Amino acid sequence: MLLFVPIAGAVSNAGNIQEADLYNAPENTTTENTLFAELSAKAELYNNNFDKVPEVLQRLVASEEIAGKIKLENGEMLYVTLLMGGGKIRDFYSYETPTDPNSKFGPSITVETDEKTIQKVLDSEEPLKEAVKCMNDDSLKVETEGLFRNLMLSTLKTFYK
Repeated sequence: MLLFVPIAGAVSNAGNIQEADLYNAPENTTTENTLFAELSAKAELYNNNFDKVPEVLQRLVASEEIAGKIKLENGEMLYVTLLMGGGKIRDFYSYETPTDPNSKFGPSITVETDEKTIQKVLDSEEPLKEAVKCMNDDSLKVETEGLFRNLMLSTLKTFYK
């Protein structure tokens, strides 16, 4: 999910992408949420470099709710949601249950992976290509709702393998 940050879809009838407010990473971090803090920083970096994001990715993540389920190395789960607007990250937050208590309709894109895969992608010279490689080897599972999102994800996988 933020791997497309390096890890999300457009509403199937969306024709153009509208600008969103920039997301700002939280300033207070603890060792308990280091991965979340790192992902927050990457989210801010993504928004700051939005002009360099490939258009196919912008369309995939245009105005979506993206749920992330990450198995941490200590065995715990990190559940996160990205709220996208105009291809940019409007909000990014974590919660303690498998289902986002703030979600009104449910995610249109769901990403499941583990901490090792996240770190592999984040540390890569080409995070988008590494994310696609991980999708193809099934260590990064991305499920999309709807024909348009499926097509955009398929296109992304084709162009960045």
